Amino acid sequence: MRGRRGCSQALVLKQALVLFCTTLVCLTVPGAAVKITIAPGRTDCFTESVDASHFQVPGGPRIDGRVLVSGNSQYYVPFVTVKVLGPQGNLLWNSEHVYNEAHFNVAAHGPGRYQVCFFNPYDSRTEAIIDLVYFTLAHLRSGSKPGGVVVPRGTEEDRGKEVAHADHMQEVEKTVRGMTEFLQVIMGSQRYLQRKLDHHMATMQSSNQRTLGYALLEVAILLSLVVFQILAITKFFERVGGSSNPLSKLNV
Repeated sequence: MRGRRGCSQALVLKQALVLFCTTLVCLTVPGAAVKITIAPGRTDCFTESVDASHFQVPGGPRIDGRVLVSGNSQYYVPFVTVKVLGPQGNLLWNSEHVYNEAHFNVAAHGPGRYQVCFFNPYDSRTEAIIDLVYFTLAHLRSGSKPGGVVVPRGTEEDRGKEVAHADHMQEVEKTVRGMTEFLQVIMGSQRYLQRKLDHHMATMQSSNQRTLGYALLEVAILLSLVVFQILAITKFFERVGGSSNPLSKLNV
């Protein structure tokens, strides 16, 4: 009896270790975060694979992502069209004329490869910088069983039997998978807020530099006008003084 209980506890510890390593990997390697430049008239896409195991988590899987759009031109503001495509190439979500940012959260239609595509039209007239902050899988929290993971009770022997039950391990695995996906969305939101803060800081620094440049230009223009006025007045008095000098008439 003790040998069976020891084997069951060892199996539980092994499965718990695998789940812990999976959670650690998901925390250290979050969802996609890429930054690309798209020329006018071009389209670039990114993919995210969803396997069948994700559909076992209560709530139903959803494709979640956030995009920031910017440019380098001082004369034109770029805009793009964002599309989310399903495994069969069907259109799940579409947004045109995205100038600043876009957020999508659509239901996943079965396992397969999902794509998010960015199209920069010729009317944009400039390159568009696409910052895909995150593009990952999320789950709705509705529909899950109340109570969560069952905590075993009773004697040590009863707890060992109950923990080693396959149904409990499946519940633990589903809970851990759902938590890792939820943490990916949270970390993606944190990256989004950090990108927004960086964008605001860059805008503020650019505004300060422009204000300083305009102020220095204004000071330089004012100094130039003062010097010009001083030179003009000095020459004027020199001419007036020279023409009114009587000695100059006697010499003539």
